Amino acid sequence: MTNEDLNKTISNVKEAWKYPELFGNVTSSERWLSGAAGTYLLFKGITGIFSHPVIGLTGAAIGAGLLYRGITGYCPLKDLAEQRREALGPDEILVTETYVVDNL
Repeated sequence: MTNEDLNKTISNVKEAWKYPELFGNVTSSERWLSGAAGTYLLFKGITGIFSHPVIGLTGAAIGAGLLYRGITGYCPLKDLAEQRREALGPDEILVTETYVVDNL
C-alpha cells in the first residue's frame, strides 16, 4: 500500500463521515456490529501475529475491513451484490392482445 492509496482511503473515510447519506448502504445496527466485530478481530489478529502469522494476518485483514465498513457505513461487497441483483431483474413484458380459446 502506497502513501497515495492511504491518503485516498483516509479522504474517502472523511467524506463518508461528513455525508453518510451519499455513501451509506449499511444500516446503523450493521454499522455498530461491524465496528465492534472489526475492532475485536483487528486486536486479536495483531496480538496473534507472532504466535500464528497466517491466522493473525487473516484476522487483522478481516477486522480492518469490518472496521472500515462500520466507520464509513459503506460496504463495497453489498453494493456489488445489489448491482448484480438489479442487473438480473426481469425485463418488462407488455401484453397488448389477449386471446381466449374455448376448445382445447
